[in-house]
Amino acid sequence: MRVNALHQLNILDTKAEERFDRITRLAAHTFDCQFSSISFIDSERQWYKSVFNFDATELSRDISFCAYTITNNDVFVINDTHKDDNFKDSEFVTEAPLLRFYAGIKISINNYHVGSLCVFDTAPKQFSSTDKRALQDLASMVESELQKEVLTQAAEAMKRYQEQLDKTQKLTRVRNTILEKIVNAESLHSVLMDIVKAIESEYHNQKCSILLLKDNCLYSGAAPSLPDFYNQAIEGVEIGLGQGSCGTAAFTGNRTVVEDISTHPYWAAWVDLATQAQLGACWSQPIKAANGRVLGTFAIYHPKAATPTKDELARIEMFANVASIAIERQKSSDLIWHQANFDELTQLPNRNIMGEHLKKALEAAKRNKTQVAVMFLDLDNFKDINDTLGHGVGDALLIDCAKRISGCVRHKDTVARLGGDEFVIILNDITEFSGLEKTAQKILKAIEQPYHLQSEIVHSSASIGITIYPDDAEDVASLLKNADQAMYGAKDIGKNNYHYYTKSMRNAALKRMTLIADLRHAIEHDELFLVYQPIVNMTNGRINKAEALIRWQHPTRGVICPDDFIPIAEETGLIIDISNWVFDRVCRDVMFWRKTLCPDLQLSINTSPIHYTDPDRCITQWLERMLVSRTPPQAITLEITENLLMDANASVSNKLFQFRQAGVDIALDDFGTGYSSISYLKKYPTDFLKIDKSFVHSMSEVSNDKVLCEAIIVMAKKLGIEVIAEGIETEEQHYILQKMGCKYGQGYLFFKPLKYEDFNALLEKSASTNDKSTMRSSCDIPRLPT
Repeated sequence: MRVNALHQLNILDTKAEERFDRITRLAAHTFDCQFSSISFIDSERQWYKSVFNFDATELSRDISFCAYTITNNDVFVINDTHKDDNFKDSEFVTEAPLLRFYAGIKISINNYHVGSLCVFDTAPKQFSSTDKRALQDLASMVESELQKEVLTQAAEAMKRYQEQLDKTQKLTRVRNTILEKIVNAESLHSVLMDIVKAIESEYHNQKCSILLLKDNCLYSGAAPSLPDFYNQAIEGVEIGLGQGSCGTAAFTGNRTVVEDISTHPYWAAWVDLATQAQLGACWSQPIKAANGRVLGTFAIYHPKAATPTKDELARIEMFANVASIAIERQKSSDLIWHQANFDELTQLPNRNIMGEHLKKALEAAKRNKTQVAVMFLDLDNFKDINDTLGHGVGDALLIDCAKRISGCVRHKDTVARLGGDEFVIILNDITEFSGLEKTAQKILKAIEQPYHLQSEIVHSSASIGITIYPDDAEDVASLLKNADQAMYGAKDIGKNNYHYYTKSMRNAALKRMTLIADLRHAIEHDELFLVYQPIVNMTNGRINKAEALIRWQHPTRGVICPDDFIPIAEETGLIIDISNWVFDRVCRDVMFWRKTLCPDLQLSINTSPIHYTDPDRCITQWLERMLVSRTPPQAITLEITENLLMDANASVSNKLFQFRQAGVDIALDDFGTGYSSISYLKKYPTDFLKIDKSFVHSMSEVSNDKVLCEAIIVMAKKLGIEVIAEGIETEEQHYILQKMGCKYGQGYLFFKPLKYEDFNALLEKSASTNDKSTMRSSCDIPRLPT
């Protein structure tokens, strides 16, 4: 602590001063001594501030008389060194100056003994108490001078501190003002300009710049005081070691201080430009994000070579941090805006920003008296691809489609993704329809090209609806609705096509929307009911099978057939709720009839391909429902279509095998209407083939349909599959099918679909006409005449 107090005086190794020399002269004369000195005792040395009548700067503390002096509270006196055992052998006694007398007193500052005032002579002397008081007075004079120095230094330090505080407070106010602007979401350019101006106003001879880093290149953020030619020359400069102070700082991530641009290798390629701009030094601080990523640079320029102080570097770092906050705030704001307005998957504008684009396009078209075309595009088979190949392939398809569509339009046009597989294209400044149609054809052709996605080759197509402003509508909502309706028109004419909006589409769309709403209401309010069409064993006339068919009892439109609402149910996903309802009702009914009327009754249920591919509501849940309801699996047959098998993947196949292994029969419905393949009859579980009614309807003894039906029956028998002929309406059809060996028949010749009560009565009648023992194995009806 004593040494620290000495060092705080800042007096060691300073020049001689008259105020101290005057005291040493006075001391020598007062005590009639040859020598006197004022010295300060450091940790290892005695350093002389003032000496009288001898030359010395410092000496080792080990041989110092004064080192003893500062340890005494009183005046330390040696009357005769020859008689003092501690000092008689000192080199100052035995050698020049041959001291015989020494008197010294400590010099203290704030109770710390930092030095001494002493007088000494070559002859022995006596030193009275009066002399001691006089020496103490002189020491007090030294302490007073030191105290003045302390006070002066304190005043100067206080002044410097106040100046520093004023600067700091000023910069803090500036920083807080800037931070407030950042919070208030002022533009990034405005905030960066405020930072630069704050530094330049504080340091009048300095210029400041903030550069922003993008794709490894630096771009101007704010540099109002640098010459335009200089800013233009460095705009977009690639960062790297030796690319000036800023390029190097951004590249290394470290502060780069170049004190003399004219000689520093980092500026070798830019020295002429810097000279022309009158730049002599450049100190650059990298602006970093919270995670350490470099966002840009904050630089101070001097007109001449200059070295920064610690305070200057601290301020540069402080404002670089403020700039970092502003830049990250802007990036976060940009990211939030982008996420709110652009599709995350395809990076296309989403519904929000698309509406703004369309609104602006309509305003421009109104001013310029031009037209705008709105296209609504929907992929024709996206759900099948997504369900069979997985969401990863589906997402990759959407990304590729977005790129292909964007590549077919002009830069001034807009391509947006609304969601799912729906896209909107806004075409501005339409002058002729031929160009519009070429664009639509170009898009369709681009989309139908094969896709190579995750080791899969995928084919797709699209349907496009087109509406025109101002011909069809003049507001955003109506145009989008029109284009959507026109898109469904394109699907109705065969898909992979485009269709213009017409007025009749509006009525059709309203009718469709009403039907969807009514169907939701029907599911919730029990307006659906089942009818059962018996399937007759044509070899013996018995009935132990029937097909469950759904009907809708609409409150105002009466009974609605499934052909009028099942396609819409499949489009909207309502088919799954409907199918689950049908399954539960069939399980209930078949359990009752098997217990009371027909023990081996088997009811078949039509299933939708959607139910096999929905990942959240899988059809295999029916197996659990069967267990809960105790429905025997032999009581149920699932009817599937050829399309499901042709598009089936491993997941669909596994589900079919789960039902088959549980004991549920599988019937292939409408056989022959698709691209039938014998291979999938061997590959997938099949118990029944149902010959489509279109073959049966026109069948005669000499028709091709008879040949086809006979081939199907023979093939099925070879594969161990039973055949059910649908749509039998005449005795001739019945006779021909029986003759060809078709075991089961279904159609109006036998029975139309029967309501629950009527089918129940049929089973009761059949049961009552048979022997009790026979009734337990089958329910007969009279054999039909052949």
